[in-house]
Amino acid sequence: MTETEARTVATSDWRTYTHDRTLPDVLDAALDVFVRFGYHGTTVRAIAAKAGLSVPGLYHHYPSKQEILATLLRMSNEDVMARSRAALADAGDDPRDRFTALVENIVLYMTHRRRLARAAREIHVLDEPYRSQHVALRDELERMVLREVEAARACGRFSTPDAHGATRAVLVLCQGVADWYTVGGPQRPAEIAAQYVGFALAIVGDHRSAVER
Repeated sequence: MTETEARTVATSDWRTYTHDRTLPDVLDAALDVFVRFGYHGTTVRAIAAKAGLSVPGLYHHYPSKQEILATLLRMSNEDVMARSRAALADAGDDPRDRFTALVENIVLYMTHRRRLARAAREIHVLDEPYRSQHVALRDELERMVLREVEAARACGRFSTPDAHGATRAVLVLCQGVADWYTVGGPQRPAEIAAQYVGFALAIVGDHRSAVER
């Protein structure tokens, strides 16, 4: 699988994922090592050994460890953003439906792409211009969610007094799934996503959920 293919998402069905091992071999090996040891605990030699390459062979693919991490984070962001846009397109015009679609999408991503989600925590080690690029994509996702929270609040669907704070709380909640989710665990990704949609709606003060209770 090429890097271009790995970055391409069939956004017509944003809920569908192939298995977790979809990256090019070098990036897949690097991701395993980054998740296990962290960026600073990972050496180029360790990545090369995991990928079955010599160190010069690894440098033939990527000029530095920094470039490898930046590539992984860029692919991750492009993937989740493409799926988020597709989720919004499917959700229609109702801001509550659009908000729940975004939350479902993020949680599904945290389960199906949990290694990439965990590697994204290494944003602080990125040099410029990589760091600014990653922050811009991360902030774009936050703005997506915030727009729907504000729209739902404006039409009386959500009652949170602090749309920005509620949005950040929802994102932190959803992103934490990557820390504990295990393939083969008692809950499937779709079940976790549905549960977290309920949690997120409670955070933003969803009136429909309050009535149903």
